[in-house]
Amino acid sequence: MLILELVINALAAEKLAARDIMGIEVEQVIANGPLARDNPEPRVAGSVIVIGPTDALRVITLVLQPDQASSTRWHVMTGWDSSVRQIAAFQSKR
Repeated sequence: MLILELVINALAAEKLAARDIMGIEVEQVIANGPLARDNPEPRVAGSVIVIGPTDALRVITLVLQPDQASSTRWHVMTGWDSSVRQIAAFQSKR
């Protein structure tokens, strides 16, 4: 999975802000080599769950949806602070 462009629309930004997640943190998670898995409960085919740390070591889980026109553009749908289980999954990939 190659992510060259992230799109955060107004609704996603609102969802992230409600959980005190800034756009720069989303970018950091992607840049820092996250764990990506198929979304077990997708609303859109091809969506993925991404788990990874920010530069400040806050571990965040994101839901990304693929762009229909570009295989390297992904849309952020929502995000939250990772659960203990999600953090363990991320750490075990290392």
